[in-house]
Amino acid sequence: MLWPLLLASCSAPGQTVSSQSTPRHQQLQAVKTWGIQLTGYGNTRLEAVAASKFDLVVVDPTDDNAVLWTTAEVARAARGTSGQGKLLIAYLSMGAAESYRPYWKPGWRVGNPAWLLAEDPDWPGNYDVAYWNTDWQRIALAQLDRAIDAGFHGTYMDLIDAYQRNPERPSARADMVTWVCRIAAHARARDPEFLIIPQNAADLLTDPRYAACVDATGQEETFVYATDQPTEPERERTQLADYQLWKKAGKPVLTLDYANNPALVTQVYQKARQAGLVPYVTKVGLDTLPAPR
Repeated sequence: MLWPLLLASCSAPGQTVSSQSTPRHQQLQAVKTWGIQLTGYGNTRLEAVAASKFDLVVVDPTDDNAVLWTTAEVARAARGTSGQGKLLIAYLSMGAAESYRPYWKPGWRVGNPAWLLAEDPDWPGNYDVAYWNTDWQRIALAQLDRAIDAGFHGTYMDLIDAYQRNPERPSARADMVTWVCRIAAHARARDPEFLIIPQNAADLLTDPRYAACVDATGQEETFVYATDQPTEPERERTQLADYQLWKKAGKPVLTLDYANNPALVTQVYQKARQAGLVPYVTKVGLDTLPAPR
């Protein structure tokens, strides 16, 4: 789970994916730098995103006041202030509900509606959901539609690993695969090039259905736990082994680690790139967008 919210040729780091006329999947393959900002937009709105030199940026589909970005703002951020162009991807939590979202209704509580499960004790306002429930899926797909309408190039989907929280449900893993593929089919019926990028749950790629539905993955805390705590060698080895499946399938792996220590930040970028990954190291708040490196 993410931490905040209380020319299409291979380019070197610092260069950007260029022409938006290039097929989007081809642009995705060319991504060498990426970033994510989910809050802290303030009065400057998406200007920092527009000015950034990243190949791909993930942003929340709403501003700090939960108001949807306009199509003009999304287009400007994707085009860039210098016309450099980038893939602009909408963050959506598809495996959990959030009480600060526009869809949330007064009076909702655990068990009402039926798909609303336990509140996450570590993240007040975030709730597990029965993601296989059609009523929840209708709400989530409406969020997706708004992102498509706004002009986003794809979605970065959080809580896809929610199936791990349902050990009492034998079909939980298969249900998540079915749900992700329904999201992909829904989006591509409207925009055939729409990119589907789930976060975490790297092992789902072993399911052929899932592999056919997703385009890349985002992975948290491969090298560093939040914040400045190196992960265990065994975790790193296991994660990197899982990522090889994605690389062999031709699907980029975007890593997200949280560190402030300059030496550690440099080390993470080096290790990730040596493994053929696309790294981003930032502060846990995800409320700024530092320059690519």
